[in-house]
Amino acid sequence: MADNTKIRHSLIIFLVAISTVYSVSADSIKGCGGFVEASSSLVRSRKGADGKLDYSHITVELQTVDGLVKDSTQCAPNGYYFIPVYDKLPLTLNLVWQVPVVVDDSSCNNNEDINFRFTGFTLSGKVLGAVGGESCTIKNVGPSDVNVELLSSDGDPIASILTSLDGSYLFKNIIPGKYSIRASHPELQVEVRGSPEVELGFANGVVDDIFFVLGYDLKGSVVAQGNPILGVHIYLHSDDVSMVDCPQGFGDASGERKPLCHSVSDADGIFSFKSIPCGKYELIPHYKGENTVFDVSPPVMPVSVEHQHVTVPKKFQVTGFSIGGRVVDSDSKGVEGVKILVDGSLRSVTDKEGYYKLDKVTSNRYTIDAVKEHYKFDKLTKFMVLPNMASLPDISAVSYDICGVVRIVGSGHKAKVALTHGPANVKPQMKHTDDSGTFCFEVPPGEYRLSASAATPKSAPELLFLPAYVDVAVKSPLLHIEFSQSRVNVDGSVTCKEKCGPSVSVALVGVAGDRQKKTVVLTDESNQFHFSDILPGKYRVEVKSISPETASEEDNWCWDRSSIDVNVGTEDIKGIEFVQKD
Repeated sequence: MADNTKIRHSLIIFLVAISTVYSVSADSIKGCGGFVEASSSLVRSRKGADGKLDYSHITVELQTVDGLVKDSTQCAPNGYYFIPVYDKLPLTLNLVWQVPVVVDDSSCNNNEDINFRFTGFTLSGKVLGAVGGESCTIKNVGPSDVNVELLSSDGDPIASILTSLDGSYLFKNIIPGKYSIRASHPELQVEVRGSPEVELGFANGVVDDIFFVLGYDLKGSVVAQGNPILGVHIYLHSDDVSMVDCPQGFGDASGERKPLCHSVSDADGIFSFKSIPCGKYELIPHYKGENTVFDVSPPVMPVSVEHQHVTVPKKFQVTGFSIGGRVVDSDSKGVEGVKILVDGSLRSVTDKEGYYKLDKVTSNRYTIDAVKEHYKFDKLTKFMVLPNMASLPDISAVSYDICGVVRIVGSGHKAKVALTHGPANVKPQMKHTDDSGTFCFEVPPGEYRLSASAATPKSAPELLFLPAYVDVAVKSPLLHIEFSQSRVNVDGSVTCKEKCGPSVSVALVGVAGDRQKKTVVLTDESNQFHFSDILPGKYRVEVKSISPETASEEDNWCWDRSSIDVNVGTEDIKGIEFVQKD
């Protein structure tokens, strides 16, 4: 580079107070110098007791154009400064003012003075925002765009400025004097705590923290299929913030957690909370019509409030509503454990009182079925469900199962059961039992008679059952009806000339010959005989006396009748009597 090449620099001056700069040159050392002095208006604002001006607290820095500090110096008490320059790099002196300078082989800026004059001081402060608790991670700051005004002692406006992102404000070029400050925002409540009067001396001033914003707006919306919903309650909760300003009250929310506040969506679906301090919160929706509780998604929405208004971007969606109903029997008593199918899908099960609830239902037509073993219910077919309904109509049982068993001794026979004596609109029915002897009828409520008989009476004429019939009043399922093949007792006595004793025996023999012979031997103490568990049929009762001293099986006694034929049915047979003759 040629020796006469001129290098352009900028003079950057870092000042504690606003100042003015002169540029000078020394004979032996190239550099930039000058003076810092106050303007005449600042000098006139000084009071007699303020003493002589001292500029030694002012620092001047020499920086490259990239911001690298090359050198710095402090002003002399009279305001003089000088910064030597040892190289020919592009330099700048920049802070309050940025002044381009040219440094060549002989001088700084051709030995011309660069004179700066400062005309005022700064007055700064901060508008602090409300902090709700430890969940507020940003403390000791405030909202932006709060309008702060500086007024003269007579109330005339001097300057105004909007707060920055952290709530701070800074008035520049203010001469010493007495002022007042006020702060306002069209959508924020700003409270003044302390005196708004300030007095600026011959130095930069800092205003005490006197402006406080009580909280911020928290807004959101509720829609259903894109349309705004009126009347949805939104409850505000927090695990950290213990209290907020809530003129609209807490509402009537149920549950263990008490809300900090609540709001209700308007005709545009908008809900809002005022004066909410910085913190973390949860919004919980609840939508209940006159008779119906609506489903709102999401059920909980977390939200953070910092030092600005918050509009929740995600909307609450009313996804449907909940509606209840009941399943009852013929006595209008609730039926427990009934499955509720909506358009074929399981949606609920009834409780002990027969009640059920369907969630996330929309205004539409549904077919609602009730299903439980041994019951048959009516159904709601293509029923229009509306949110203003108090409840769904009762679903009633229309028929029940009557089930039981017919017990048969041995195998080879089957039974059938007849259902008769029912209501006029119910025809008599007949059911054959299955291989295990069970049977079932499905009948509407009413009074009925059940009776069992042989499935093939011609081949089993003696197959009789007890009880002969069962009368039932059907109001719910009857599942334990039981018939048993008839078994009766056959009793009688033997009259002997003297004691009968063990030489006399009585036998019961089936006439058909397909049953075992049963024999009872009399004793010295009793002349009675008893046969138990005798199946229906035709039998012959025989009496015989055989002396133990003889080997013959022939009866050596004479009887009035040695045998008696009996027809065993469903009732015990008593009074059979044998009498010994002379």
